[in-house]
Amino acid sequence: MHATPHQLYLIQKQGVYHTPTLQCGHFDPDFVKTIKATYHDRSYYGRPSYQCVHCSALFWHNERIRSSVGTRYVIYNSCCKGGKVRIPAYRPRPEPLLSLAWFDGDVVSKTFMQNIRQYNCLFAFTSMGAHIDRSLNDGRGPPVFKICGQIHHRIGSLLPMTGQPPKFLQLYVYDTSHEVNNRIWSLSSDDAPDSPIQPQIVHELLQMLGTHNPFAKKFRIAKERLIEHADEEFIIRIIGAKEGDPVQYDMPTTDDLAMLVIGDFSLETFKRDIIIETRNYELKRISSLHPAYMALQYPLLFPYGERGFQIGVMYSGLQNRQANLRVRMTMQDYYCYQFHYKPGQPNPFLSYGILSNQTKVDARACIDKNRLTYILNNQDKLRMENLQGISDAISRGCINGEEMGKTIVLPASHIGGRRYMIQNYHDSIAICRVHGPPDFFVTFTCNAKWPEIIESLPLWTKKF
Repeated sequence: MHATPHQLYLIQKQGVYHTPTLQCGHFDPDFVKTIKATYHDRSYYGRPSYQCVHCSALFWHNERIRSSVGTRYVIYNSCCKGGKVRIPAYRPRPEPLLSLAWFDGDVVSKTFMQNIRQYNCLFAFTSMGAHIDRSLNDGRGPPVFKICGQIHHRIGSLLPMTGQPPKFLQLYVYDTSHEVNNRIWSLSSDDAPDSPIQPQIVHELLQMLGTHNPFAKKFRIAKERLIEHADEEFIIRIIGAKEGDPVQYDMPTTDDLAMLVIGDFSLETFKRDIIIETRNYELKRISSLHPAYMALQYPLLFPYGERGFQIGVMYSGLQNRQANLRVRMTMQDYYCYQFHYKPGQPNPFLSYGILSNQTKVDARACIDKNRLTYILNNQDKLRMENLQGISDAISRGCINGEEMGKTIVLPASHIGGRRYMIQNYHDSIAICRVHGPPDFFVTFTCNAKWPEIIESLPLWTKKF
């Protein structure tokens, strides 16, 4: 239903030149009907029915790039950058994970998916350090994972200190005769599950990782070595990657990911690797650039120990390389590819509920950290003006030498930075000066039975 010219005239007459007639605190009924007649029809774009011709990622027609308008094929490049990013698909998940990770399954599967973060903590090789806002999950809404600040993954030694209970990777080595109970007891009170952890599920998942996960296999070998040679010093080296190394995204073997080093060794030799000593009081932070960064923290998402992002990976299909063009895959390119749904392909970043949400937050934090590190190391290229530390400090009224330091300038392109906020604030003020201040209070509602939601649910609930 659309407004007639006469109705539009009434709107202009009553809504602009005259104050609306109020009756009992409401607008005139005829005026309300006239306003409603100008409403647009319901906007619904349907399901994402288009597929990228390179990686098969689903997208909507309005997401296409403008240069594809009028061409034979609809082009979308936010997934694989037009075929330049190529990463092999993940293998189907092994049992029993394949049967448990099912939203519409039986009671056991539903309970497992509700507590999947807790189950993952039982098998994680590393600990995750972050300030997690847990107050958001006190209500009845969907689960939310929110952090404040940065995330860091840390790894300890093979054996716990005297008098300390085993945690994380130590559970694969120490007191394995009571391993299931030790894992359940190791869960912290902050990660208490909604329903009790099932020992049978823990036992089955433990067997699955012992069969398929290369890190679990290597730690089992270390356990046997400790039993046979208790006084022998050795380390486990989880091999990293440096720029120029060949890319390996396919299924790695145990020796490709980790190796056991016995005898004399120097930790300086393995700067790019993760070194796990027999006993050590300190927790070591793992670089987000290490290929095993995600696989060590989320063994249920990566039961085969698949490699993650690797530096120095060249774009695919580059023939005539032009100057000043990026030729290597960035961390954002890697995760943008992984975060797109591709029919028929397993995707640990999308299919595991709140644990996948945590992984996406973790990945986003890694991207931001990587960008800030680049800005820190390339200040001479990014800064457009010369900042003299002493003169700037004096101009600010600083008389104490401790207040003088190196100034790090965040460019306006960095979201959340001071220049970014000031620039967008000035833009918004300029818009308000022309069009006036905003006078709409917009609210959003959601109904789980909307066709937009019902038609999209089958995309995310398939079992892989």
